[in-house]
Amino acid sequence: MCLAQSKPKSPATTVQKAAEVAKIDSLLQECRELRKDIFVYSSTKSRYKLYPTENIYTFLKLNTETGQIWQLQWSMEEGEEGEVFINASDLKYSFDSGGTGSFELYPTKNIYTFILIDKDYGRKWHVQWGMETKYRFIRQIF
Repeated sequence: MCLAQSKPKSPATTVQKAAEVAKIDSLLQECRELRKDIFVYSSTKSRYKLYPTENIYTFLKLNTETGQIWQLQWSMEEGEEGEVFINASDLKYSFDSGGTGSFELYPTKNIYTFILIDKDYGRKWHVQWGMETKYRFIRQIF
């Protein structure tokens, strides 16, 4: 039985490999930094979306990460603008970190009604907006 003997490494080969390892380490660090930038960009991209209603002065503002919804009113008259919560609750599951784009609103044929869907888990809610508090609500559809 013959065992191959390894040749002793020359100092040049060792230095060369150390330089390659350092370059790989540098590239990995650069990739980590780029991934952080991508995560920050994607986590803030389209977090909030505006949905028009049939009323030209009213929009629904959705936090696409949490499912929170506001009724947004604009006007040409000063002091007539503002927003009120329709849903102030964070709807994402407590075990889920969620993510931008997890929730989306869909209009229905009723101008005051939208359907909110959790695109990650398939849950859905009936969302009603209105000029008076008693007409604004959200209710889960089972």
